Amino acid sequence: MNKWVSKKPMMTALVMTLSVGLAAGCGTDNNLSAPPENAPPQNTATDVENEQSTAGHEFTKFDLEVEYENRVKYEAEYKAEGNGEAEIEDDINEVSLKGDEAYTELSPRLEQLKFDSNADQQEVMTQVLEVFGLKDDYKEFELEVMFEDGTVKKYEEKK
Repeated sequence: MNKWVSKKPMMTALVMTLSVGLAAGCGTDNNLSAPPENAPPQNTATDVENEQSTAGHEFTKFDLEVEYENRVKYEAEYKAEGNGEAEIEDDINEVSLKGDEAYTELSPRLEQLKFDSNADQQEVMTQVLEVFGLKDDYKEFELEVMFEDGTVKKYEEKK
């Protein structure tokens, strides 16, 4: 008797199992084929990061410092460079935040600001104080903003 005859059923089962597995892996449900030509562009990780960097607001840099009596300050900084940076130093409420925590706090506030590079200084300052919940009895107000178009504006006032 041929030695392959007794192993033939095992070999057949192995080949069939591998064939079924290979066929299942080659199905079209894996979305590995190229998208149709008229499909909308897909977001890459970089696209998503760029969208988040200025999501909902028009600033690529926002640097605010408001100083009150007795050297009490409110500082908020946001930069969209790289992965983005954010920081809050709030002496009024004794809060210090960096990174994602600061961005989570700043982002909704930046979205509420509706001024552009042509806005009047007093309008900008009033909006910022209101949105950030700051009093207008400050000693010094300094804000530097870079808009998405690259325009940089500074708003300053000392009392």
